[in-house]
Amino acid sequence: MFNFIEKSLNSAQAKAALTTKGPVLILAGAGSGKTRVLTYRMAHIITQGDAAPHEILAVTFTNKAAREMKDRILSLLSKFDIPVYEDLWVSTFHSICVKILKSHIDYLGYNTGFTIYDDGDQLSTIKKILRFLNINDKIYPAKSFKSKINQAKMLALSPKDVSENFSSLMDEQSLLVYKTYENEMRKNNALDFNDLLLKTYYLFKDHPQVLEHYQSKFKFIMVDEYQDTNKVQYLLVKMLCDAHKNICVVGDEDQSIYSWRGADISNILNFEKDFINAQTFKLEQNYRSTKNIVSAASAIIQNNTQRKDKVLFSENGDGSLIVVKEEMNEYEEAKYVIKEISNLHDNQGYNYNDFAIFYRTNAQSRVLEEQLRTNNIPYKLIGGMRFYDRLEIKDIISYLKVILNPKDDNAIKRIINVPARGIGKTSLTKLEDISLQQNISLLDACVWAAENKAVHSGTAKKLLSFHKLMQEINAESSQLSLAELYRSILDKTQYVTKLKIENTNESQARIDNLEELNNALVQFENERGEDATLQNYLEEMALISDLDKADANANAVTLMTLHISKGLEFPNVFIVGLEEGLFPSFQSMEASEPEKMEEERRLAYVGMTRAKENLYLTYAKQRKIWGQEKHFLPSPFIKEIPEKYTEFKGSFRRPSFVDRYKGQSNKSNSMDFDSMPSYDEERVYDPDNLSGFSKGMKVKHPTFGIGAIFKVEGSGETQKVSVMFNDRNTRKFVVKYARLEIL
Repeated sequence: MFNFIEKSLNSAQAKAALTTKGPVLILAGAGSGKTRVLTYRMAHIITQGDAAPHEILAVTFTNKAAREMKDRILSLLSKFDIPVYEDLWVSTFHSICVKILKSHIDYLGYNTGFTIYDDGDQLSTIKKILRFLNINDKIYPAKSFKSKINQAKMLALSPKDVSENFSSLMDEQSLLVYKTYENEMRKNNALDFNDLLLKTYYLFKDHPQVLEHYQSKFKFIMVDEYQDTNKVQYLLVKMLCDAHKNICVVGDEDQSIYSWRGADISNILNFEKDFINAQTFKLEQNYRSTKNIVSAASAIIQNNTQRKDKVLFSENGDGSLIVVKEEMNEYEEAKYVIKEISNLHDNQGYNYNDFAIFYRTNAQSRVLEEQLRTNNIPYKLIGGMRFYDRLEIKDIISYLKVILNPKDDNAIKRIINVPARGIGKTSLTKLEDISLQQNISLLDACVWAAENKAVHSGTAKKLLSFHKLMQEINAESSQLSLAELYRSILDKTQYVTKLKIENTNESQARIDNLEELNNALVQFENERGEDATLQNYLEEMALISDLDKADANANAVTLMTLHISKGLEFPNVFIVGLEEGLFPSFQSMEASEPEKMEEERRLAYVGMTRAKENLYLTYAKQRKIWGQEKHFLPSPFIKEIPEKYTEFKGSFRRPSFVDRYKGQSNKSNSMDFDSMPSYDEERVYDPDNLSGFSKGMKVKHPTFGIGAIFKVEGSGETQKVSVMFNDRNTRKFVVKYARLEIL
């Protein structure tokens, strides 16, 4: 195996793969073959006899990456005639934690048939709690409490932890909601996504015998995308490897782009401090992209301070210059992008699935979709409504959830009057109150309400009928296959029958979707055999991501946000909307928080390094924001690319900001300003001529609306103003970037 690795990998990759004992940090630049190194490293450990396949824990961040790694490892092991008798522990953090909790969650007072709540379920539960606590959802939005609860869980903090040591994280009202939420989740025998990690952490923390079992089981631990780990993930990894210190993490701090969901870049930056005597290896050769693309992306990312000392390089050809295209507005920008896609498709032999369009926010996809449809170009939107998010699918899935876990109040609430049974909102509210007061499930509350005459006799009859229906379905569930159980639910509830009675195009589309769900269940049974249980199906469905559902073989242009693009690659990439205030985002340009600007720069780096052959960077000089035309400067990231790697294609007669951009370039022959009429420069915000702002002045912001200045700090380019808006929220701006309009 030693010789095989040295022949199959480059020098840096081989050294990393062959170093197996003790803490190891592999800094893997974009496209540098990190998955290849991880799989060879794992195969080396097994062939050396240091661990059996099931004694290695390999953690990834997507199901797609886990499947790819597992397939590669099995393929390598087969070359050396090494049998694998047990399932490999190669999976995402969440999936691994589900596996552990299924075996030990009884230690925490839950039973193994727990339900996994998605974001919608979590929000619904919080809204129910707010009503019970008489907290006005319009004044104190449920989403705000949800965000605070999730933040606490990502920091590995229970309500007790927050109360005793981190009171600054939550006010008393938020803490009360958090405590009540946890009680409700326990009563429902349900876990949210962050619970999967947090409950595993407390399982290890409070029950050392369980931790010792897994410390002994996993002789080696490998973590991919370590720069994306949050606090609780970091703690889980530290606990598991504490006994042997055989921990290998792979990541790239230059691709840390998820701080908004708890990722802590300091985990990778401080690895050598956390693990004494750690060995560090750098994978700096990019195998994916042309030299021009790699050099341009490297030039941008070197402006960051939160990074390790490494330089990405490519030995591929120079390739085409990066096209920087300026357009009048988002409509012209979209037309240009689609025109270029058509040209490359028709004249250079690319398929449509060789193209990807990245944008900073989901809202930017609409104009692009319109142009793609107009030009009859197939496309797939990653991050749009998933199949499992459709109304009829969520309805039937809720029936399945209740069969698995009768305490799942969110699922009960969804289906109690679906199809319509005459159980209205008033009756449901009363049931929820009974459920909270009596500390029983909604399903049990149906019987309690009828027996204690808490509702009218007609309503009581309907509630008991629903309760009986669920008992009947549940009674036969153990005798039926998953697909048979599904069809039984449709039959007993008359769900499809009532859709047929509607006899509309919409109802027919819903029936088609239900038929597709049946196909999915049959396929699941064929693939999983004896493991095709209801619990396994619901778990896999809950853990699946938008990216996992995308059809990689569909011949269609891919549209997605830059955040979703990480880990992918395409021959041709278009990054649109490269404007100050959009990308980088306005919030990131606050001088008081430079780390936000650095993350935006990392996002640009990630997007650029997805491109293999051709890269286009486009921006619009004006764009509609809340229905009004607003004017923008090109993104500073464009100016950070050395001119020798770019080809600038303008569309206007030298507006002031293009002159400033041109001042940094001698490539005047590549600019085409005469094809469009002159531009009204008076409407362009010019940072060289800052307007005077004073306390009490009324201003308008393109995003936040109308407000009044109550504080002015500094002058010139560093001048800042604090504005109180009509929503009573106060925000501080650097005037240079604020785009404030004086009223």
